[in-house]
Amino acid sequence: MMAAISASKEGKKVILLERNEKLGKKLFITGKGRCNITNDCPTEDFLNHVATNSRFLYSAFSHFTNKDMIHFLNEAGLKTKVERGQRVFPESDRSSDVIGMLKRICDRNHVEIRYHAKVEEILFGEDNIISEGNCDGGKQKDIMIKEKQKNRAKDSVSEGRQKSTVSDIVSEKKLKAARN
Repeated sequence: MMAAISASKEGKKVILLERNEKLGKKLFITGKGRCNITNDCPTEDFLNHVATNSRFLYSAFSHFTNKDMIHFLNEAGLKTKVERGQRVFPESDRSSDVIGMLKRICDRNHVEIRYHAKVEEILFGEDNIISEGNCDGGKQKDIMIKEKQKNRAKDSVSEGRQKSTVSDIVSEKKLKAARN
């Protein structure tokens, strides 16, 4: 949801593919249903407590930190509180409030949400990323990042653009982060 919100703020047409029947199922169970949002310690301390490969997060945290997350939520009208161990929760102690707030921002930013969607493949074109998968029982392709005309996007795919799995993308991003 946060990636969809970020892309929509850049003026992009965004389609969020949700595998489940509702958004935020995993958020709903964090913190025993209270939603342990993040931790309020300094970023370096936060990264030192990541169990495996914290270096992978350095690039992301150079652009959006745990403190930025708290500020984002507060600015959006969700009050937060800090508890023992610097853990951050919604003041209401309800994860559904976090999910609802993120959903409202997606709606306000015209993010299209498709439920029961399963991404099977990600295709990279010259100016766009296309995912192919199933959504509500039908196979379809959606341009995920830069909106182009459907015919041009289909032509790019049929011309044999690179196909990647999600793990390939993550590995590529790790390499780029390590180089920077």
